[in-house]
Formats: sequence, C-alpha cells, structure tokens
Amino acid sequence: MKLDFSTPMTSYEFLAILISAIALVFPIIKWAWNKWVRKTKVTFLPSGLVSIFFNKSGAYFSFGGVYSAKNKMATVKSISAIITRKSDKAVLELRWSSFSSPIYRKIAGAYETSFETAHPFKVDADNLAPVFVEFEVKEQDVVGKLLTPVYFATSAILNSSPTISLFDADQHLRCTPAYKDTFTKINDLFFWKPGKYQIALKTDYNSNSITNLYEFELSEDESKQLRENVDSLLTANLALHFTGTMPNMNVVRKDFVEVK
Repeated sequence: MKLDFSTPMTSYEFLAILISAIALVFPIIKWAWNKWVRKTKVTFLPSGLVSIFFNKSGAYFSFGGVYSAKNKMATVKSISAIITRKSDKAVLELRWSSFSSPIYRKIAGAYETSFETAHPFKVDADNLAPVFVEFEVKEQDVVGKLLTPVYFATSAILNSSPTISLFDADQHLRCTPAYKDTFTKINDLFFWKPGKYQIALKTDYNSNSITNLYEFELSEDESKQLRENVDSLLTANLALHFTGTMPNMNVVRKDFVEVK
C-alpha cells in the first residue's frame, strides 16, 4: 500500500485521526489524574453510644461508626484517641486495641461475638466500612501490676485458713497493708471523675490523617459506678475462689456529640 502524503486529508479523515488520538491518550490522562491529582477523602460517621471502662486494663473506652472513602480506596493504618478531662486538662492517651464484630453468631443456643486484633484495613472507593473499635492505654498493665501484692495477700489468707468463710476472708483482706496501699494507688490513677470530656479521634490513612472531636459528660453517679470497680479488682481473687467466677465490672454507656 502506497501512502501519499501530498494529498490533503479530508475533514472526515482528520476527525477520525483526532478521535483515535484522544482514545489513546484519554486512559493515560485518566490514570495520571487518579494517581496524582484526585485525592482520597476519608470521613468517619459515629453511631451508637460510647462505652466507658475502668478495670484491670485501666481507663479506656470503645465506640462504633462507619468510615467512608470518597474518590479512591483508602487504607486505614491506625486509629488513636486522646481524651481530655476538661475540668483540669488531664489527658488520657489511647491506641486501638481490637475490633468487635457487628455480627452475632448463635452457637449451642448461646449468642456470641468475636474480637480480632486491630490492624490496617481497606475502605473501598465510594463505599462504607463499619467499625466497632476498642481502645487501650499506651502504658500497658499499670493497674494489673499494682494488684500483685493484694493477690499475694489473698493467697496467704486462704492458705493459712482453708475453712475461712467469704465474709471473714473479705474482712481480713481489707485490713491488710497490701489492700490499703493498693486501694490508694489505684484510686489515684482513677481517671473518670464527674464532668465533661473531649475525645480527639485521629485516623491515619494512606499518607493523610483526619481528627474528629467529640464530647460527653459523666455524672456523679456514673463516676461512682466506675470507681466501684477498684474494690472489685482488689477482691477479684476472693470472688474467684468462693464463687468460681470473676466479679463483673461496671460499664457506663453515654451519648456523645460531635464538636465542629
């Protein structure tokens, strides 16, 4: 086939070549736009209540919500929280600990839910990803380590008097220096005093991050409920010895509002 470049192109031929060029270049432009120009935007929409804890793991909280990724897929690398007690500006730093599944399974007639260690997860573009996140203190097992002397004292009481009653063992334990000293130390660590609190929730995704602010308030009665856990922790081994179960820890669930 002989090509004759001396003959001018017709309008139809020029249009056909132009359309072909655009068809070839457009995917490259689209790829470059999505790769370098179009940004991922992640938002967090909270739902439900915030659950406030104080137990052997210390002070922490959990709550749920939905992550939304706009334009492109996002990888949520970490979630952390800073809680500020507004009355005196005391700060509690937390990191994500685990996810609880929003789906309950019925096994042998009983319902149960599962937990998994928190790790990076993907949120598909223009889609939603539900999360129920539990946080933990960065200073690991501070309260748990303080309880060791009380547990030794409990063992000594039970070993020295194998037939002792629960009431007598409880009264004896409360009179020991280990109980009194540990009770004071853990009470000093107690974070959930009455008043207003602010949660700064930071989400790191891809190479960006977002911070959402929320507030909630604890009443005198709610703070007292959580503080009662201190005594439950100190007498936990007595309860386990006499009843075969650990005592239940009080949990407070609260509404919270977003701070713009």
